[in-house]
Amino acid sequence: MAWLHDADDNFKLKATNQDKLDDKHQPLNTWLSANLTQAIELFSKKTEVNHNVAASMWLKSFNNQFFTSLVALRLKFNRVPVIQFNDIFISTSNGEKIKSLQINNNCHFVCLESDPLASSSQSTVVASHEQLDDAFTHLIQQIGGGLSVLFEKERLKHRPFWGSISLAVSVFFMRLTEKGLSADLAKQILPNAQQWLSNIMPDIGKDLAHIHVAEKKERAILYVQRETCCLKYKIDGKKKCATCHLLSDEERIKKNNKRIPS
Repeated sequence: MAWLHDADDNFKLKATNQDKLDDKHQPLNTWLSANLTQAIELFSKKTEVNHNVAASMWLKSFNNQFFTSLVALRLKFNRVPVIQFNDIFISTSNGEKIKSLQINNNCHFVCLESDPLASSSQSTVVASHEQLDDAFTHLIQQIGGGLSVLFEKERLKHRPFWGSISLAVSVFFMRLTEKGLSADLAKQILPNAQQWLSNIMPDIGKDLAHIHVAEKKERAILYVQRETCCLKYKIDGKKKCATCHLLSDEERIKKNNKRIPS
């Protein structure tokens, strides 16, 4: 996947030194126990949707900032951070939407011998990409598993919960190709991207998202079809996402073909 190294960055997650954080950021474990339910309730009231719908939308926002950025770190820079919940810092606007997610710059990480920081005291060097992927799977299990317990209490079932994480992991490939590429290259990338997604997801999250090619006039993008629904369409004025499994094949292809740049 050397083509990844020439693609645009898609980082929303930032790394910071803990002593430089402002007082608006809290460790994620502290924030979740004190504020998650309230944040979901605020969104539920504002959008007039059920609690589980609001929980799904909050989780989707978190996953797209957290997991998608970590996929970029893994695939573009061959590095997987070793982080606990107290290594993640969150700030919100009005106690509801995520304004910023940052991770501790001093946390340990797993890397290859070729990494410029391989000799750092923070690094654990592994011999292969397969071992890097194992470390990434462990990260998904650790953070995802902890979150799943909390979101079950917020009335979000395991299948849509893990479907949301699987979407966030696979959507990285959508972002990489959103400016368009040749249809031939997209078709070459597709099996590698899909195989990587299948390998990386824990068993509980396998086969909940699939990567496809949309093509038009020899130009193409990659897009994702998830096997669960984020329920966004239940918010007044919102439509089903282009990734939604509730769309017909015809609707999904039409939506994604419109995204292909001319």
